[in-house]
Amino acid sequence: MSQALIKRGFEQAKRLLLIQAILIVAIASLGLLKNYQVALALLSGGIAVYIANLYFVYKVFSKSGAQASKQVVRAFYLGETLKIVISVSLLVVAFILLPGFEMFVLVGYISALLLQWLTPVMVKTH
Repeated sequence: MSQALIKRGFEQAKRLLLIQAILIVAIASLGLLKNYQVALALLSGGIAVYIANLYFVYKVFSKSGAQASKQVVRAFYLGETLKIVISVSLLVVAFILLPGFEMFVLVGYISALLLQWLTPVMVKTH
């Protein structure tokens, strides 16, 4: 029973990640209306969130089962901590590589965070 729930949760997470990726690319595409550097900055901000989310999903679903409950909790906390570290690191890299476009990087980042929070509400996940 628990394996079925874990599999269903993992499938939902993958689906939400796919939707988030599509929406991040769509938002970045809007930046092309201004120029390619704005689009790249928007995409960079979104990718900072997306890659961190990919790591988190991988880490959380790497442990499963009732006998591994302490490992699951540990994986969750480690995954969340490293998710933040990855996200901040990628933002710093984007700021360094795209000077003058920091605002657009932040807009992409915040947009991706909002998508992360709103996608499960807007899309039926069960």
